[in-house]
Amino acid sequence: MRVTFPRLGTMHIFCKAIAETAGIPYLVPPMTSRKTLALGVKNSNECICLPFKVILGNFIEALQRGADTIVMVGSGPPCRLGLYDLVHQVILTDLGLNYRWLTIPSRLTWAAFIKNHEETKLLRKELTPRNYLTFPYALYIGWRKMLATEHLEKLAMQVRAHEVIRGRTQRNLQHALRILDDARGGKAIKEAVREGGRIINETEQEPGRRPLRVAIVGELYTVMDPEINGGVEQRLGELGVTVTRSSWFSTHINRSLGLGREHKRERESFYQASEEYLGYDVGGECNTSVGEAIIRARQGYDGVVHLMPFACMPETTAAAVLKQVSKDHHIPVLTLTLDEQDVESRIQTLLEAFVDMLLWRRDKGLAAA
Repeated sequence: MRVTFPRLGTMHIFCKAIAETAGIPYLVPPMTSRKTLALGVKNSNECICLPFKVILGNFIEALQRGADTIVMVGSGPPCRLGLYDLVHQVILTDLGLNYRWLTIPSRLTWAAFIKNHEETKLLRKELTPRNYLTFPYALYIGWRKMLATEHLEKLAMQVRAHEVIRGRTQRNLQHALRILDDARGGKAIKEAVREGGRIINETEQEPGRRPLRVAIVGELYTVMDPEINGGVEQRLGELGVTVTRSSWFSTHINRSLGLGREHKRERESFYQASEEYLGYDVGGECNTSVGEAIIRARQGYDGVVHLMPFACMPETTAAAVLKQVSKDHHIPVLTLTLDEQDVESRIQTLLEAFVDMLLWRRDKGLAAA
């Protein structure tokens, strides 16, 4: 057995931690690249959304390097993520690749339990008593690393907008994440967070700077994976913007498990705000994207960046509604539709123009109250 999984943002850090702690062999897919995307595009229908193609490319590269077991998350309609596992399996089989498959359900139901029981029949034969005994602790370590990773990323989002030397925060963040990735055990993780925070805070900053405040909303894969969105979060920070986003691994896991009161209340507030424009749950992150834009306008944010993959059904609906939200709530919204044709220069130009416009609005006293 050699387990692999999608390459989504920093997910590999805590997925590795779970596998290592439980003694389960694993293979991290190579960093998402043009080659990854080319493999996904070549073997997918051209109309399918970008995350599907990227994840497929991740799996092909991982299987070609020796992985034999794929772990994939599930979802519900109308987002097509709920069908990824079925379609990916058909494509990988047609390519002649050998693999076993395990779907992590988005909600714990009897149907999901029965499906997992069938999928893991062969896998269970290869697991040892040690794997079973250490797996709960492995999940705990993985959770600790997930929270630690998010803590460091959030700290970098605050520091980056004040940095004196462009790109220094990002380099320090990557250094901090490598230290965390190498940490083994709860005590080492705690120390890695402390050391990582110190490294990020050592970034030379301009204390008198007044950064803009921008919220990033949209489809969770394009929001959370800088390799796919062209580093929007980093680019905005280096343009002097403090970035906020509500899409994190921990918030989505807590939501699926019915945990995390604070995040649950925040998400409920987004849904309630979206009811001004949407009378039902459209699916995916559509209602959240709309509602969060409204809430951020009320909080006095300077703007919203909406990220979506080309042909994403829920976010296409959100993009149309956000045009009216922008007018009604006096907050600029930049929608970036991402596909395999994107080039970094286009994203950089659009973000620079957006930030220039936000600065002009602030100087004229037109920012959201």
